[in-house]
Parts: sequence; C-alpha cells; structure tokens
Amino acid sequence: MDTAVYEVLGKIPIFSQLPDDARRSLASHATVKTYPKNAIVINEGDDTASFHFILSGTVRVYVSDEHGKELTLSVDGRGKYFGELALLDDAPRSASVITCEKAVCGVISKAEFKAWLNNNPNAPFGIIKGLVSKVRILTDKVRTLALSDVYGRLIIEIQNMAEDAGETKIIHNRPTQQDLANMIGASREMVSKIFKELIKGKYITLDGKKLIINKKLPSSW
Repeated sequence: MDTAVYEVLGKIPIFSQLPDDARRSLASHATVKTYPKNAIVINEGDDTASFHFILSGTVRVYVSDEHGKELTLSVDGRGKYFGELALLDDAPRSASVITCEKAVCGVISKAEFKAWLNNNPNAPFGIIKGLVSKVRILTDKVRTLALSDVYGRLIIEIQNMAEDAGETKIIHNRPTQQDLANMIGASREMVSKIFKELIKGKYITLDGKKLIINKKLPSSW
C-alpha cells in the first residue's frame, strides 16, 4: 500500500470518517498514475468510470460548449478529488479535467470500488455526506455568479482558494488570470485590471506561483 495514497484518502471528506482498516483497504485498491502538464485526464461526455484523487500537482475542472467556450469549475491540488459520480451511476462524464502542471493521482476503478464497498457496508453514509457538501459548494458558486459583479466574484473565488498563513492568507498554486476569468465568467483583461489595483493598494502580492493576501480585501471596487 502506498503511504501517500492512504494519507490523502484520509483528507477526502467522503472517506475521512472511515475506520483506519477500511481506509487502508481502500488504499490497496488504488493505482498511482502520473500525468504530464496539459494532459487531459477526463473528457466531458466520456463513458469512463474511475475516481481520481490528487497526490501532487494541480488540475483544472471545466465544462465547455460546442463552440469551445469554457467555464472553469475549480482548480484543485493535493487532497482534492474528481470523478466520484462515475462510481455511483452509469452516466457520461459531466466535466473535463486537464492538468495545469505535472500531476500524480491515485485512481480507483468502479469495479475495485464496488469490491471494496461490499466489504464496507457503512461507507455509503460518509460518501453521501461528502456529495451533499459538494452540492452546497456548487450552489454557492451559482449564487455568486448570478448575484455578484465581476469584482465580487473574483474576491470570493480568491478568498475560497486561500489558506491561512499567520496574519496573511496564501494561494500556493494560483491559477492563471485566464483560469480565474473562466471561473467567474469574466474577461482576462478585467481580472488583470482588478489585480493591478489590488497590488497597487498592497492588498495582494504575487510571488511566483503564490498569491499572498496581505490584508482584508475591499468589499467593493
């Protein structure tokens, strides 16, 4: 059993409440796959059925239309997961996933998951709880897109992605401005303009791939 696989599974909401032996058993059913930068891990509409969780690197989850227009749903790093719906139904993939950099994922197939589930009949309760949490997050995202202006949507997205670091907050692997624009339904030029103003006001600092929130961001622009 890969130790990293076991540790990351413990951080995933749908599995975090599992007894230690059940989680170790699940980890033994996983395989580890490495993907290069800009690799398509999942294609929207595919009939594949596997669950992925990120051991290292970052991925972008998005949906697109027939004209190639994209909406980014999330940019996820270590400890995040995707493809869980495929374990529970037979519908095609509902979104695409592409790597933002080299990424390593743990992968559990639907067949392996079902085999594990047969030996862990109490597991569905944790899975349902995790899925409900994800639905709430998506509902909040829809509300934000519908009711906030571009600045408000951007600020909420940045704050949701940032982690506490003492008196500041940090996004360690910040998305590109284009990715952020896709996430909030805005243009890259508008995101760039807001960033410049926030940097000028010393509200944020960009340091390589890091975005540091130095102080409370203004509620309006």
